[in-house]
Amino acid sequence: MADTTKKDDTRARLINAGAELMHRQGYAGTGIQEVLTTCGVPKGSFYHYFKSKEDFALAVVEHHACRMAEGSRALFNRADLSPLERLRLFFDTMTDRLADPEHPLGRSGCPIGNLVQELAPGNPRMRERLNAVLSGLEGGLAQTLRQATEAGEIPARLDPEETARFISSSWQGAILRAKAAGNVEPLVRARHFILNELLR
Repeated sequence: MADTTKKDDTRARLINAGAELMHRQGYAGTGIQEVLTTCGVPKGSFYHYFKSKEDFALAVVEHHACRMAEGSRALFNRADLSPLERLRLFFDTMTDRLADPEHPLGRSGCPIGNLVQELAPGNPRMRERLNAVLSGLEGGLAQTLRQATEAGEIPARLDPEETARFISSSWQGAILRAKAAGNVEPLVRARHFILNELLR
């Protein structure tokens, strides 16, 4: 039992270190030795836990996916807010984090979006998993949009699933545009359009 716990802890430390490094430096810019050094794991131990760097990157994606799913569930399941208020809070929270240079999102952007740009075009395995992560976020948005429709907060003419896909794609595009602009104005514009035009 003790050995299993130790192995699990070492694997988790490798993933945590890799997640932070890849978020800052990208997949290509993060070396296995750097990950090992960062978390104090002896050289040669990496392949005891992962078959390849790609397998390791998939574990990092899973790490980010779990964190995103936990955050989304906590927000979209808040009973003290109406469905539309949850959507507003989602956009406001994300914008505040991306605007904060001290927050990981503010320093480096969306970790999943970054990996999509870097890896999805040439790596079908990574593309499939990254697409599934984004689809999971869209599922949470669709559920909240459905609840907002039932509450009469948004027009019934809007299909929740299609609208969720559009919002997710638009938001990721706004994050990319914000990187180019060097400020969060594209996010503010996207939020305004989604809440005050699309969902009105």
